[in-house]
Amino acid sequence: MPEFFSALLNGLHGVVFGLMVFQVGYLLVFATAAALGYRTHHPEAEPLSMAILIPGYKEDRIIRETVRSALAHDYPSDRFRVVVLADQFQPDTLEQVRQMGAEAVEVRFEQSTKAKSLNLGLTYLAEQPGTPEAVFVLDADNLMEPGVLRGVSNALQNGYRAVQAHRTARNTDTAFALLDSANEEIGNSLFRSGHRKMGLPSALIGSGMGFEFGLFRQIMNDIRDVSGEDKLIDLKLAEAGIDVEFLPGHKVLDEKVSNSKNFTQQRTRWVGVQIYFFKRHFWEGFRKLFQGNSAYFDKVLQLSLIPKVLLMGLLFPMGLLDAVFGWPWFWWELAALLALSMLLALPRKLYTWPMFKAVLTLPMAFIGMVKAIARIDRTTAVRFEVTPKEQGGE
Repeated sequence: MPEFFSALLNGLHGVVFGLMVFQVGYLLVFATAAALGYRTHHPEAEPLSMAILIPGYKEDRIIRETVRSALAHDYPSDRFRVVVLADQFQPDTLEQVRQMGAEAVEVRFEQSTKAKSLNLGLTYLAEQPGTPEAVFVLDADNLMEPGVLRGVSNALQNGYRAVQAHRTARNTDTAFALLDSANEEIGNSLFRSGHRKMGLPSALIGSGMGFEFGLFRQIMNDIRDVSGEDKLIDLKLAEAGIDVEFLPGHKVLDEKVSNSKNFTQQRTRWVGVQIYFFKRHFWEGFRKLFQGNSAYFDKVLQLSLIPKVLLMGLLFPMGLLDAVFGWPWFWWELAALLALSMLLALPRKLYTWPMFKAVLTLPMAFIGMVKAIARIDRTTAVRFEVTPKEQGGE
């Protein structure tokens, strides 16, 4: 009997190790591709008419700054409009937004989701005179750097129908904000620059996204009652064989979480959505692979990946134990390869002393991830939750 249990434990150990090898190997391949550099050049074209859609849920405090910045963007004023999709905003906020020159569409649902707000906004645009040729989606805390809309318009007129701008940190004033910033940039390297370098579609990220109007309305038509709509849009685009471009030089500033409580709340939603979509699309991913659609299969593989903070929190202790006890499973080598992947994917501008100090708080982030997983329930993927913001607004 002891031999049976020993064999069983060794078998389980081998399965877990094999899964970790896949996870680290996947990250290392795309981190290496990203390190080689991805550049875009889309010739200048006449600017498309564009609508900036800004869905928000009870975000009165921060919306005015976002609208003011969007209205002042360096794009021909007669070629774009700003439309706030205001879910449960105060009446005086709506009035102020309109006085600034934006359009405010009041929305209210029994069960709010960002997808429902976007669909209502698309219907509103379709029913207005002068339907735009393209849409660009921002979150209520996003600010565009100069040239973003011009870059999106050029890409959409040079062979692409969907585009992801480079979303990056707006704030790095706390250790958690720095870690969140690093996580976002590593994600940009792995799932956007690295994928484009390998000839695969960029992953979408929920905001800073641009689309042909007709395509986006068609894709969103049956995406309503779930959060994490960007993942489902990714899958639908891949299913249709539509490539997604990444614009590394065109940045959208996004506010990062600044403390462990907000980190846990945000990751609960993110991991819950990831698990939800992975379970629903796992077998379809293999079916699409056998049909020759490797892009769709890759999207499902991305859904299978353990969050990076959790992966580091699992592998590095195992690596240390491996180094001490000399286990035959090469955990130490695997942990070292994971570290190499993260270093390759992290932009050099973040190789700073404050970032080194922020890395020391990774154990707290790991605990936050464990708490997030423990809090996941079956309703996590159908909520419109907004991570609390610590700054911005008036």
